Amino acid sequence: MYVVRTSDLVITFRRGSAAGLSMEVFADPDYVCKAADRKSVSGGLVMCGGGCISGFSRTQKCVTLSTTEAEYVSLADVMKEVLFLRQVWRFMLPEAGMPCIPVFEDNQGAIQLAQNPISNSNPKHIDVRHHFIRELVGRKEISSFHVESAYQHADFLTKAIHVGDFEFRRNFVMSVGQER
Repeated sequence: MYVVRTSDLVITFRRGSAAGLSMEVFADPDYVCKAADRKSVSGGLVMCGGGCISGFSRTQKCVTLSTTEAEYVSLADVMKEVLFLRQVWRFMLPEAGMPCIPVFEDNQGAIQLAQNPISNSNPKHIDVRHHFIRELVGRKEISSFHVESAYQHADFLTKAIHVGDFEFRRNFVMSVGQER
């Protein structure tokens, strides 16, 4: 029924030059949502030109011990996608360059872990493979920004949400009702 009622919805992109293009990234998990194995689910959105160019929702490969760790692992998952898309970007638009990519996260602890390699919170239990985010931040390839949970557009990829919230996020992802 959803497909029938929404068949007229399409993802639209803003017009502009390659120089005006930039990516925006949203990462969000659902902490320990799977009762069977106690694993969290990562969700990620990559936006470009006002529309979604990549999105995913998948079970994390490890059990996390806190919401901050789940957010950090989700951030690492979406950054793997961004690294791939950045290579595609460089192939298709070599003259455009690649600006620093803003990553929107609603957990202050995960942002601190990404930006601060010397942390007081003792995150030594977090697998080293997730810490490549720190290198990307250090090279100024990405920068993490806090976004209020109400504007965390990756939320609907990992959680059941109210219809109004779903439509708000769907419209953002598909660039519905925005200036072209």
